[in-house]
Amino acid sequence: MTQLKVLFSGQSEEVKQNLVRCFDSKGIKAYFSSRNGNEIVQQIAQLQPQVVILDVFLSGIDAIGVKKECEKQSFVPQLFMAMSSCDSEHIEKSLISAGFVHCFLKPVSGEHILQVIDRFAHQDVKENPAPDLEYQVSEILHTMGVPAHIKGYGLLRQGIIMVIEDPEVITLVTKRLYPELAKQNGTTASRVERAIRHAIETAWDRGNVEVMNDYFGYTINNMRGKPTNSEFIAMISDRMRLAMKKKKTK
Repeated sequence: MTQLKVLFSGQSEEVKQNLVRCFDSKGIKAYFSSRNGNEIVQQIAQLQPQVVILDVFLSGIDAIGVKKECEKQSFVPQLFMAMSSCDSEHIEKSLISAGFVHCFLKPVSGEHILQVIDRFAHQDVKENPAPDLEYQVSEILHTMGVPAHIKGYGLLRQGIIMVIEDPEVITLVTKRLYPELAKQNGTTASRVERAIRHAIETAWDRGNVEVMNDYFGYTINNMRGKPTNSEFIAMISDRMRLAMKKKKTK
C-alpha cells in the first residue's frame, strides 16, 4: 500500500517537529516546502503528495494560485486544504469555490489535521462536489449570528460535526464531547463548555430571531429560555443529518 504523503507550506521548526512526530505515529509522511507559491508548485510535481495543506497567503502566488497552477500540470493532488490565522467567511468561501475541501484555523493540532484528512480520505471528493460539511455548519452559524471571532464559534462548529458523524456523542456531552474538543484544542473541558455557552448566548441575544425561531421555536414559545449546549448542538446536527439523508435519497 502506498504511503500517504502530505505536503505543508513553510512552518516553524517547532510546528514541523510536532507534525512529523504526530504523522509518523500513523505511518504518514509529512513534507514541508517554503512559503513561496511557485516553489511549492514545483515541489508538488516532484513529490506527488496525495494531500497538500497550504497557508492561504504565500509569496509569489497564493494558495488558490498554487492549486490553479497544479491543475495546468500533469499531476493534481487528491486533496487541497488551507490554513489561516483569521476566521474569515470571505476567505473560506473563496477557498471552497476553488476546490479546497477544508480550511484550518491556526493554531491547529496535528491530531485534528489527521482526523480531517481521515474523514476526506474515505470520500471521493471529485465525485461528490457538495460543499464541505464544515462549510455547511459555518453557514448555519453565520446565519444564526454566532460571531466568528470568538473561541466558542470554532468549538461549537467542531462539536456539531462530531455529533453529525457520531450521534451517540450527544448523550455523552460531559464524558466525551467536551473532553475530546478540549484535547483537540489544547484546553480544558470546562473551558470548552463555557466557550460554547458564551457563543450560544451571544447568538441568542444578538442573532437572527427568525432563524432562531425556525430552529428553536418550541424553546422561545414556551419561554424556557436559551437552549442548553447539548440542545443547541443536537438540534442543528439532527436537522443537518436529516437534510443530508434526504439529499442522498433523491
